[in-house]
Amino acid sequence: MKVCIVTGGSGGHIYPALTYADYISKNRGDEVVFIGNDYKMESKIIPEAGYAFYGIHNMGLQGSVIAKVKAVFSQFKAYRVARSHLKDIKPDVVVAFGGYVSAPVSLAASKLNIPLVLHEQNAFPGKANKMVADRASVIITCYKEAFSDMKTVQYLGNPRASLIHETIDSEPEWKRLGLKDDLKTVLMVMGSQGSSSMNEKFLQYIENFEFTDYQVVIVVGPTNYEGFVKRMGTPDEHVHVVDFVDQKALLPKIDLIVCRSGASTIAEIESFGLSSLLIPSPHVANNHQFYNAKSLYDVNACEMIEEANIGSTTLNEKVNSLLDDEEKRKQIGINAKNLAMPNAVSDIADCIEKVVDSYGSSKD
Repeated sequence: MKVCIVTGGSGGHIYPALTYADYISKNRGDEVVFIGNDYKMESKIIPEAGYAFYGIHNMGLQGSVIAKVKAVFSQFKAYRVARSHLKDIKPDVVVAFGGYVSAPVSLAASKLNIPLVLHEQNAFPGKANKMVADRASVIITCYKEAFSDMKTVQYLGNPRASLIHETIDSEPEWKRLGLKDDLKTVLMVMGSQGSSSMNEKFLQYIENFEFTDYQVVIVVGPTNYEGFVKRMGTPDEHVHVVDFVDQKALLPKIDLIVCRSGASTIAEIESFGLSSLLIPSPHVANNHQFYNAKSLYDVNACEMIEEANIGSTTLNEKVNSLLDDEEKRKQIGINAKNLAMPNAVSDIADCIEKVVDSYGSSKD
């Protein structure tokens, strides 16, 4: 089977798509080709992962009125280029993992009579997927709330939840960071690029840090790292400030994660049964991270606080409280684990194979 995956714009769209691609190429022998924006992070990450990549150029409907007008016109060209790419690729199915680049490719697939499958990672569906939802053979979701009014929905989860089946060697990253095995460990990370606004909160946290019995890793992002280090002074020896971290390598060993509530991160938290303090990003479309976090918070599967409500000592108080209450922290992890869908990637692969088989039978 030849699968064309379209995704882009953020790691929350790209990494689930890559996890699915790796699974079907390695375990089922499928051929995988990607389409994405030619100037976004996918144009680098996907070729580095070893997959063929076809670029198109379009823009999201954000910013000023002029920017939005330009974005509308960019869609027409993006659609034509996407249609040309699909004619060259000749896939058996197009699987769209979201990001505004998905819309023109999905529309082109529909026009070319190529079966289309959507994967929606968030509780609040993105604009691109909403735009083409009625053209999809199946919509795969990670939250029961998403597309609940559509008959074509399959609630199968996020491919990143299947990381639990991988053999993960934590030791190299543990040693690189200089972490100790006899201390509880907290990871604070606001995405691979960090967050300028949350870095201000981290500076306050470091200033008010009082060591008891835990160590903390704070990821501030490569762009902001040097400036952050200059401003923070000399931290306690149990505070480790870094520009990046191999998050996957640390997940099996940490006691608490303080992080955003992007879809992939939520899937990983659930899969590993982690205790978490979620801080939804206020800078994302439709405030979807808030709804992602709330879906866990409502069933006591996380602690949650909005960024605007974080005062100078709030993080210290929240983290200390969770680490001091082991029973509460463990229960949060158990509740998160109960939401996990560890077979998500294989279930998604099965579903998409059925779509292709059904489509082929209908043409016979």
